[in-house]
Amino acid sequence: MMVKSLKRTGLALVLSLMVALPGCQRAPVAAAPAEDTPVASLDGFVWETSAPQSKLDFLLGVECALAMESALAQAAREKGGTVQLSLFANGWQIAFHDTTRPELVRRIDEFYDRNPDQKNRHVFDVIWSEMVVPAAAERARR
Repeated sequence: MMVKSLKRTGLALVLSLMVALPGCQRAPVAAAPAEDTPVASLDGFVWETSAPQSKLDFLLGVECALAMESALAQAAREKGGTVQLSLFANGWQIAFHDTTRPELVRRIDEFYDRNPDQKNRHVFDVIWSEMVVPAAAERARR
């Protein structure tokens, strides 16, 4: 129970830190300061107007949250517990085990460049649907 609480708290902390990243706001939004921009608004429009370093920082935040989840699961296993990683964490490991953050930024950039009509899709939706799910399906076929 404590591990689950720590995971939720850690994930909430990482997500809240990602909201405050500079350059991660939709350009025409003047009414809301950057620190008030919710993570839910991280779509292709926000992604393409974000500074390159902000994109890298965002992905670092995601990786930190996933590393924390993995560490908590490992600690629970060492104490005899059975904790499984989330589908997202497992999928991320499958899809990006040898992918650098700059490469992942490039892949996300390319998706939105090739699909300008899909810029309203959230970055996590693109990562999950366009990268993680196909990689997991490919792995399952082997």
